[in-house]
Amino acid sequence: MRFVLGTAAVGLALGVTLKLLLGGTPIGWCMLVTLAALPLVGVLVTIDDDLPGGWSNPGGKTRPPWFYWQSWADLAARAAISGLGFAIDAGWYTPVALVWWVVGAVGAAASVWLHRRGGRISAHDL
Repeated sequence: MRFVLGTAAVGLALGVTLKLLLGGTPIGWCMLVTLAALPLVGVLVTIDDDLPGGWSNPGGKTRPPWFYWQSWADLAARAAISGLGFAIDAGWYTPVALVWWVVGAVGAAASVWLHRRGGRISAHDL
């Protein structure tokens, strides 16, 4: 739970900071970039290092983190958490904001479920 709240807080702080620095870019887009797009780009840039014979996997016996469904579900939950920023951009009490509040809440709940379940799964269950 603390991880999810921390992710939302950091994403919101970075979203507001980038909005102020970039001259009005919506908070939702800034949160989406910092919470989901940058980690996705990091995976794509280093994907060859995770393959057998690569820098992170010289013996070829380790499965890369992006191979597990939890990694992608966490990325999707982070993207959904950015819905909180889109809700702020749409206005706190507008009908459009309500949709974004729901998306953000579902993303946060999914992330909490994922991290609680991830602690109970062993490597051979994957």
